[in-house]
Amino acid sequence: MTDTADIEGTSLTQRVVLLGLADLSAGGEVPAHAGEIRRACTERLDAVEGDVLGTLTEAEASRALNELDAAGLLAATRDDTSVTGKGRPRYDLAVDREALLSGLGDDDRLTAFVEQFTA
Repeated sequence: MTDTADIEGTSLTQRVVLLGLADLSAGGEVPAHAGEIRRACTERLDAVEGDVLGTLTEAEASRALNELDAAGLLAATRDDTSVTGKGRPRYDLAVDREALLSGLGDDDRLTAFVEQFTA
């Protein structure tokens, strides 16, 4: 697993996406497609304080997932193939979930979001 120190360089959008994936992970719903992760994020976005994200668009979620995959914070697999042979990637955390929540809990903008996992 990747060192959670890599979380320090992530944007607020990327952190929200990581938390959405952590949410799905808690329910055993990973690996998950981008749409499932985005849905998990939007269900909890009202708890995010500070920077106003508004709504998380599909493009923002996809971009964040690609960047987080490249950074090694999550792992993408392409086990579903479409007619064109491309398939949709499914994502899972590449870092320990508890360590991720601990690291993101230090971000004041996400305190309410992270507390939902420990309540």
